[in-house]
Amino acid sequence: MISDALRYEVAHTLFEKMQADEKCNASIGAMQGVLPSYTPLGMASLLPHKTIEYSPSYDVLVDGKACSSTEQREAILKEYKINSKCVQFDSMKTMKQADLRSIFTGQDVVYIYHNQIDARGDKAASENEVFTACEEAIEEIYTLIKRIASQANTYHFIVTADHGFIYKRDKIQATDKIAGAASKSNSVGQRYSISAEEIKADGVCHTTVGKVLGSADERIVSFPLASDIFKVAGAGQNYVHGGCSPQEMLVPMIDVKVDKGKKETSLAEIALVSLTSKITNLITTLDFVQTEPVSDIVKETSYRVYFISDSNEKISNENIVIADKKDKDTTKRMFRLRFNFKNKKYDKSQKYYLVAYDDKNDIEVLRHEIIMDIAFADDFGFFT
Repeated sequence: MISDALRYEVAHTLFEKMQADEKCNASIGAMQGVLPSYTPLGMASLLPHKTIEYSPSYDVLVDGKACSSTEQREAILKEYKINSKCVQFDSMKTMKQADLRSIFTGQDVVYIYHNQIDARGDKAASENEVFTACEEAIEEIYTLIKRIASQANTYHFIVTADHGFIYKRDKIQATDKIAGAASKSNSVGQRYSISAEEIKADGVCHTTVGKVLGSADERIVSFPLASDIFKVAGAGQNYVHGGCSPQEMLVPMIDVKVDKGKKETSLAEIALVSLTSKITNLITTLDFVQTEPVSDIVKETSYRVYFISDSNEKISNENIVIADKKDKDTTKRMFRLRFNFKNKKYDKSQKYYLVAYDDKNDIEVLRHEIIMDIAFADDFGFFT
């Protein structure tokens, strides 16, 4: 899976999430990306190839072929690996299981293109949402990997990126912008320029396209050595990439293997916390806890909780409990229930029980014996 602008530190958070999942075995490393560190060249470099070059109009070509669309990339990939496919993440989000499985059946390699971070960061109007986009990217990639493993019989994944990014929260000052790039360049971004002439300014470095791509192309790649940007009309200023910084050029490579063995799932359980063996009031509150947080192997459910006599007569109101809490902190999974008992005479020598039934399959999951010791109760027809 290739996630556009998945910076190494963001990928490391994804790696930690994978590591915490007992069904996943993950490792993480880094690769050096390309210069300029931007999408057209970065995506091309991740395809198998003999040559990568720029056309006279600065389009990136792989083995002499265009590679900007998903269809064009798939055609190139198939030349090296006939059983292969390229798909967009967004097209897979709402797929039914049969359609999802059909993508991977019989394939040796599937490229999935994910674009959450760059789609938000590259727009001036939404670049301030980049941190939210990073969090969403982590969750989306993790969720899709787990879904593919469980529904499409595919268990080995590599997650990488075409480039990273730099983000400055403070407003960019005029002194941070390098002028003159747009007027001299045929291809320019905030952090790079490709042209026949180098950008002559303090703090700007240069190399040739040929040195980057291993060709004879003498066109010049200019890039700021520090975190400054070129003055480019209409572009965002806080979220940038294209330059030579480690944050832009070091791209992650996460290797993930999901266990084939299916873990047995269980339902979230509840337990009585209150240490009580005797009821002395017609109105009583008791404390309970959901024993485990809901997770991929502990599923939410609902329970009916009430009191009964030894002859199965219901003697209290019924509480409905939704066991869906995901908090790892046990105290946040505790809850209190209120019970109103029938106003009748109770025999202290008889047995009464607090019971809980799984609402979905009507199975008893809790039975706690109690003594009904209510000093005075007249039958006024309550609960009849």
